[in-house]
Amino acid sequence: MEMSTSHLFLTILLAVLGSNGLWSFLQSFSKTRQARDQMILGLGHAEIFRLCERYLERGGITKNELEDLTKYLYKPYKDLGGNGTAETLVNRCKQLPIISENEAEKRDGVHYDE
Repeated sequence: MEMSTSHLFLTILLAVLGSNGLWSFLQSFSKTRQARDQMILGLGHAEIFRLCERYLERGGITKNELEDLTKYLYKPYKDLGGNGTAETLVNRCKQLPIISENEAEKRDGVHYDE
C-alpha cells in the first residue's frame, strides 16, 4: 500500500509535533523571550528613573522631553508590566513647569557656541 504525499506529510508533522525536541525548543524560545522582555523592562526602568531625577532636580521639563518620557518610554514600559514606582516619578514630572529648550540648557549648565 502506497502512502500519498499529503498523508506522509501529515505523519511527519504529527511525529515532529509530538517529539520532546520541539517542546524543548518552544520552552527555550519562551524563556529567551521572557528574559528579553525582563531586560527591556529593566533598561526602561533605569532610563525613566535617570531622566525623572534630572527633570525634577532641574525643576522643569521641555515639551519634547515630556512627550518622549510619557509616549515613547513610560507607555511601552507600563505595557510590558512596569511597576508603579516609575509611574509616581512620571506623574511628578508631569506636574513640573514646561520650560524652553534654552532654559533647560541653562538650568543643566549646558552652553553651546552659536
